[in-house]
Amino acid sequence: MWPFYVLVFVPLTIQIVAIKGIDYKKKNKFAMIFFFLWLMVLIVLRHKTIGNDTINYMNIFGKICYMNFSELYSFSSEIGYVMLNKIVSFFTHNPQIMIAVIGVLTIVLFVPTYLRLLEDTGLTVALFCIMSTFTMFFSGLRQMLAIGIGLIAYHFVRKKNIWLFLLFVLIAFTFHNSAIMLLLMYPIYHTKITKNWLYFVVPAMVLIFIFNKQIFSSLTFLMSESTRFVGDIESTGAYTMIILFVLFGVFSYIVPDESKIDDETRGLRNFLLLSIALQMFAPVNFLAMRMNYYYIIFIPLLIPKIIKYQKDEFGNVGFIARNCMVVFFIAYFLYSAHMGVGLNTFPYKFFWENSL
Repeated sequence: MWPFYVLVFVPLTIQIVAIKGIDYKKKNKFAMIFFFLWLMVLIVLRHKTIGNDTINYMNIFGKICYMNFSELYSFSSEIGYVMLNKIVSFFTHNPQIMIAVIGVLTIVLFVPTYLRLLEDTGLTVALFCIMSTFTMFFSGLRQMLAIGIGLIAYHFVRKKNIWLFLLFVLIAFTFHNSAIMLLLMYPIYHTKITKNWLYFVVPAMVLIFIFNKQIFSSLTFLMSESTRFVGDIESTGAYTMIILFVLFGVFSYIVPDESKIDDETRGLRNFLLLSIALQMFAPVNFLAMRMNYYYIIFIPLLIPKIIKYQKDEFGNVGFIARNCMVVFFIAYFLYSAHMGVGLNTFPYKFFWENSL
C-alpha cells in the first residue's frame, strides 16, 4: 500500500513545509505536479491484474498488432482507440508498453487544466482520490482518454469556440461512446444559474431521484443507437456519492460571496449541479454513473475555489472545512484502499511482481 501513501502524503508535505525562496503558489503547483507524476508512474508500471479491464485491453492490443488497416474498421472497439493501438504497434508489440503510452497520454491531458485551475493541492488531491474516476485511471483506458480529450473540449467551451469544441467532442467520441455526454458541457457552462434558480433546480432534482428508473429507461431507449451504456434496471445501492455531491452543492451556494466569484467558478458550479442530477441515476445502473465522469473530474477543482471566495462573515469556516475535508477524505481513501474497494486497484502491484 505504500505507493498510495506516497501519492497523498508527499504532495501534502511539499505544500506544507516551508522552503526558503519558494512561495506558496510555486509549492502548491510543484506538489500537484508531483502528484500527477507519481500517479503516472503507478499507472505505467502497474501489474496486468491491477484494474478490472487491464488484461482485456492488453488482449485487444495483441489482436490489433496483427490486423491490417482494412480489418480495423470492423473491430468492436471505438475506432479512435483502435487506431491509437495500431500506431503503438508499429513500435512495439509489448502490451505493457501500450499500457504505459496510454497512461502517459492520459495524465498529459489532465495536467494543464488542473495546474491552471489549482487553488489548494491538499484539498484537490483528497477529493481527486475519493472520486470514482480515480480507479478508472487503472482500468478504463478508453474512457479516461475520452475524459482527457474532454478537458481540451472544455478549453474551447471557455473560449466560446463552439466548432473546435464540437471537433474535440467528436474525437473523444471515437475513443469512448459515452463522450456524447460532453455535448451538455457548452450550454451548461454558459447558462447563468443564480440562487433563484434553486427554487426550480431542487424540486427537479427530487423528481429525478424519485422517478430515476422511469427516466433512465426512457434515456436508455433514446440513446441505444449512439452509446453502449445501456442496461437493465438494477439496484446498485449507490447512494453515498449522491449524498456527498448534494452536500457539495449546498456548500457551493452557501459559502461563497456571489460578488467575488468569477465566471469560470460559476461554470464549474453548473457542472456540479449536472453531476448531482446525473448521479441520481447511479442507484439504477452502475453504467449510468460512468456517464457522469466527464463532470465529476471538475469537483476537486471547484471546492477549493468555493472556499477561496467565501463570505467575509464566515471567518475561519472555510479554513476549518478545508482541513476537515482533507483529513476525512484522505482517511476514507486509505481505508477503502486497505479494504480493497475499487476495480481491483488495491493493493497495488508493479508489473515485475509475481501474480498471487
